[in-house]
Amino acid sequence: MLGTVSVEVDGTPVPLGGAKPRTLLAALLARAGDAVRPAHLVDLIWSAAPPASARAVVQTYASTLRSALRKAGAPDLIVGDEAGYRVVLGAARYDAREFTEAVQAARDLLARAEFEPGAALLREALRLWRGPAFTGLGGGFLLAEAERLDELRMAALEMRCTADLACGRHERLVPELRGLVAEYPLRESFWALLMHALLRSGQQSAALAAYEQIRSTLREEFGTDPGQQLLEAYELALRDEPRPVATPSAEVPMQLPADLASFAGRTADLAALDALLPEPGCSAPRTIALVGPGGIGKTALAVHWAHRVRAGFPDGQLFVDLRGYDPVSSVSIEQTLTACLRALGVSAQRVPVTLDEQVALYRSLLAGKRVLLVLDNVANAGQVRPLLPPGSGCVALVTSRSDLRSLTVLNDARVRYLDVLTAEDSHDLLAELCGPELLAAEPADARLLAALCGHLPLALRIAAANLHGRRHTRVSDYVLALREDRLAELAVEDDPAVAVRATFHLSYQALDPATRQLFRLLSQAPGPDFSQAAAVALAGPAAGVRRSLDRLVSASLLTRSPAGRYQFHDLICHYATDLAREEDTPEVLHAAETRLYDHYLATASAGTSLFYAGVRQLRRIPATEANPFTDGEAALRWLDEERVNLIAAAERAAAVPGIRHYSGRFADALRGYFSGRGYAADGLALCTAALAAARESGDAQAEATVHALRGLIFYNLSDYERSITEHELALAANDREPNPVAEMECLHHLGRVYAQLGIPREAMAYHERALAIATGIGDELIEAREVNYVGVAHLSLGNIDEATRAHTRALDITGRLDDKIVRLRAWNGLGLTHWTAGRLAEAADCHRECVELCRRWGLEYNLAAALVCLAETCCDLGRYEDAARHAREALERGQQIGERRHEASALEINATVRRRLGHHRESIQGYTDALALATRIKFRYGEASALIGLSAAHRAEGRPAEAATYARQALTRMRETDMRVLEIAGLTELAACHLALGKPAEAGAQAERALAMAVKDGQRLSQARALGVLGQVRLAEGDGATAAGHWRSALEIFTEIGAPEAAEITELLR
Repeated sequence: MLGTVSVEVDGTPVPLGGAKPRTLLAALLARAGDAVRPAHLVDLIWSAAPPASARAVVQTYASTLRSALRKAGAPDLIVGDEAGYRVVLGAARYDAREFTEAVQAARDLLARAEFEPGAALLREALRLWRGPAFTGLGGGFLLAEAERLDELRMAALEMRCTADLACGRHERLVPELRGLVAEYPLRESFWALLMHALLRSGQQSAALAAYEQIRSTLREEFGTDPGQQLLEAYELALRDEPRPVATPSAEVPMQLPADLASFAGRTADLAALDALLPEPGCSAPRTIALVGPGGIGKTALAVHWAHRVRAGFPDGQLFVDLRGYDPVSSVSIEQTLTACLRALGVSAQRVPVTLDEQVALYRSLLAGKRVLLVLDNVANAGQVRPLLPPGSGCVALVTSRSDLRSLTVLNDARVRYLDVLTAEDSHDLLAELCGPELLAAEPADARLLAALCGHLPLALRIAAANLHGRRHTRVSDYVLALREDRLAELAVEDDPAVAVRATFHLSYQALDPATRQLFRLLSQAPGPDFSQAAAVALAGPAAGVRRSLDRLVSASLLTRSPAGRYQFHDLICHYATDLAREEDTPEVLHAAETRLYDHYLATASAGTSLFYAGVRQLRRIPATEANPFTDGEAALRWLDEERVNLIAAAERAAAVPGIRHYSGRFADALRGYFSGRGYAADGLALCTAALAAARESGDAQAEATVHALRGLIFYNLSDYERSITEHELALAANDREPNPVAEMECLHHLGRVYAQLGIPREAMAYHERALAIATGIGDELIEAREVNYVGVAHLSLGNIDEATRAHTRALDITGRLDDKIVRLRAWNGLGLTHWTAGRLAEAADCHRECVELCRRWGLEYNLAAALVCLAETCCDLGRYEDAARHAREALERGQQIGERRHEASALEINATVRRRLGHHRESIQGYTDALALATRIKFRYGEASALIGLSAAHRAEGRPAEAATYARQALTRMRETDMRVLEIAGLTELAACHLALGKPAEAGAQAERALAMAVKDGQRLSQARALGVLGQVRLAEGDGATAAGHWRSALEIFTEIGAPEAAEITELLR
């Protein structure tokens, strides 16, 4: 990270790809241990206008990086989950963290006047740098992190030079410092250090000349004079006095509260605070604000950090608790100033009466001093603005539940927002407070305890205190109590003020009535987060929702992500839910929930109708608001963002009698989405809740909807028997309340299942029945969909002309309707038809277009299928490297989404690539794996194809008898299922086996039959392959002239379609 982003494993560089994958890795390392949402990565990688397929590309980059790291021996570095992607370092190290930790350690050494070891440590740390941080990368928080690291490097350089000066290495420092001021001509601290080094070297005139040079530069460039640090160096130069080593005064205020011995975690926050310290020579004061909700540990962190850096503030450390959220005993500015003045040595008689005079005296006393001021528990910026110290050297550290925006705008405050502790730090804190033995006895319950505390430091401390106080209580017993009533249990019995609820209540009381009500209603939102539109739906006709949301964020009662989504901390949500039950009527809460579900349902329906028009909703869902989407890509983004919330809404609705019907409607609205995007586990979870609700309500149509969705998901998971069962159950439920659309959808998906089972005539019958219904109700798009699948069945039966006509007709219809999904599948079907007919270039064009469209639209299932088809076509064209690459991606995606059919096909194609490159034993293993998987899921086409491949590989290995056995098994599979499209390949392979066994008569009969079928069906590539084998048969029979004729005919076809077998035939003809 300290230079070009790179990774080494055991000294060997890992190939990371171009700038965009490196940007992704850099972003994850910059937030090491924390999840980074895909939306944030998209914004970072494409700062201006990301492509519509950006999320899919991010997924590809992450997969590529994982693959490269896995090959290099670092398999678990990058992980992904619902929260996003994160780096899990484990034993791995990275230079930015090592550098930051070394600088802090050196800072501690220098604060104790241990200059020699401090300088040595800083030299080692600076050697880690190979160039600017994240060289060549930038944007978003990555740019900010690079600036932070670069600034920390400058601070480390200054600290090292200062330490070397203290160690007497002034003469050696002079040339280095001259180089630094030449490289950084406006950095006053380097000039000041140069002047001190020159003075100690006896070069007074050179020191004065250096001062005049920087003074002239500052006046010419900015019209300003040098700062305090340079002025001090100048005064010493005038007197020709080298700077003495500073010794702190014995009489200074030291008001910091005692540090917590049990302080745990916050490594990143401590490093961030260190980086925010003003650099030496900085002329402006520095104000730092720690912001976060009550109980997040702001005060503990502030005090802990203040103790760490107090040696850098020899003139004192002041601490003031302003009690900003205490309505009874908050502290006035006058009271605070009086206390500070007394601490700075002003007697009670000398403290001015008026506020202005107090401020003036306070600032005069701090001028030129190095004082750390901790202002704790601040309600608003006005409460502390007069207390902010003037001039360089002083730092004010402010803690608040409010975001103190005006302090940032008017006083250049640097804000650090605190999050909850990590799971590891939470465990460490509990172990410190309770004792590690107690947690070790019940490790799973200990982890659950931390999670139930929401990793909130205050909650963790209260839980630990309660466990410690209840001597014979086990962790598991306390966990059970927390599950029953978390907020009641997270309180100390003899001190009601020490409670999580009491802490939150102080923030709540400071809100206006409208914001309080919104806070309560937001607790009714299901799922982990919500959008502003969802908040508006919950609030109903109330105005000012956005303003109230801003106030809740400012009060740290909500968090807002960079993408504009809002989230409660878990315990704050429990608190808001309790308040809603206490202060709002059931009718008010029911109305809010109904408005939110109507919003979710209408928007989901609009999104799936726009993007997944080829999957019809079984019941019309009325629009309750205007369609918010301008295109399908926007609809897909919304569906992806809200997926978890929509499932949570369906699950909650299923359990509540008054809104139970929403559950089945969500299942209906999201059928198309789950069809194209996957997320099988989420879809099945929704179905479980919706099916129970449908049966409880006696809603036959909802029951049919859920069974249809389950059938679709099981189809995507290649579980064809369960898919058939679910669709038959859906048809049975539909018979109780007939709905032609529901029947049409079930027939369509049953057709798709039977096609995969290798029963094309049965598949065609279902699609023709669905086509009749679509025609009858005038649904032209579904008519195109069914025509396309009738074409797929024709192709399986070897009817290439009929298939071509069907796919072309489907493309014509979808072109008029401007549809995406059905059109995509028609393109794929036409590509398969071209491939079967031997038009390989046209097939490759179709499949490449399909792959690109799938990536652009985020269609994971369709993408896996398109990649399989493209890989197979590339293989037949002899483009083996491309074929292997596409097959590998199809395999990875199939494994990710649970689509075993495409996984089996990818294994088989990769095996074919290995076989054609001469790696026969490797190919045998690949075909064996493909066959086992295809057999397990009853993917008949995959079984037959893998058996043909096994036959060819064994024949190439010189084992024709075994090969013939596999070829005969393949033909048996095809004749059982009527898959004529593969029968020609099976016959040709069996003929080659018979020839190798010395049975030219049998070989000739099989080859002639394959040739006749290929000519009849128009399968040009199969025709050429049959001619090649037939030529070898005739040569074996002694008829060289006929053999040559067959080979010339085969060569003409192979050459025309660009197949690599042309080279083999050319050799035979020589």
